[in-house]
Amino acid sequence: MSFKHKKKFGQNFLTDQREVLRKIMEVSDVKAEDTVLEIGPGEGALTALLLDTAKRVVTVEIDRDLEKILRKKFDSNPKYTLVMNDVLETNLKDYVGEGTKVVANIPYYITSPIINKLIENRDVIDEIYIMVQKEVAERICAKKGKERSVLTLAVEYFGEAEYLFTIPKEFFTPIPKVDSAFMSIKLYKNERYSKIVDEDCFFKYVKAAFANKRKNLLNNFTALGKSKDELREILAQANIAETERAENLSIDDFLNLIAIFEKK
Repeated sequence: MSFKHKKKFGQNFLTDQREVLRKIMEVSDVKAEDTVLEIGPGEGALTALLLDTAKRVVTVEIDRDLEKILRKKFDSNPKYTLVMNDVLETNLKDYVGEGTKVVANIPYYITSPIINKLIENRDVIDEIYIMVQKEVAERICAKKGKERSVLTLAVEYFGEAEYLFTIPKEFFTPIPKVDSAFMSIKLYKNERYSKIVDEDCFFKYVKAAFANKRKNLLNNFTALGKSKDELREILAQANIAETERAENLSIDDFLNLIAIFEKK
């Protein structure tokens, strides 16, 4: 059965790259007791391997043309569940419970919304192993420098991200414009940062700090309604130069800074 890739779903499937799939299985360390959620299974190359190992595999696929292929391949397997829906509109808790592991080659055009959705479901999802565009993985995993963004901090606040390996663009069909990367996010179960400062408060300051990437912290923070003199005093107290940019602050720098802001 020949399948035509659709641009609107951002479909780029791994061609027969056993080595990449083997590596994905190795780094995601799927165990016999795991429930795995796979988003965008495509024609099921990774799904087949996940089913060999995991206790249960739930795949969420939006493309109706793939339904026949997936059902023909896997419907007879009692460990398999196919959810035909847009993942962003799917209530994941209807299909998976606590301790779920995500292993997926996700559609790149909705990378951030998917990551946000998975983080929102952190009460049932423990670990996320996903393939994304190489520069997105570099941005999420950057510890310092211009790659860092609100997305970097959003992931850091909820879990620990790691860049695992690169996949050349030639390994896909159709061949995309950029290389890909496989990365992980291990979500905190102890509310590591959220018990220090709540989500709304944290993101209020992070978004203000990154409001204009070309501006320094002093200028960006004026949007919070404080005078430059007040801001200079706060930054000095936090041991941060007023010319510093948001991209060079660690999450701990932000927490320290927010604590001082909130005291004022």
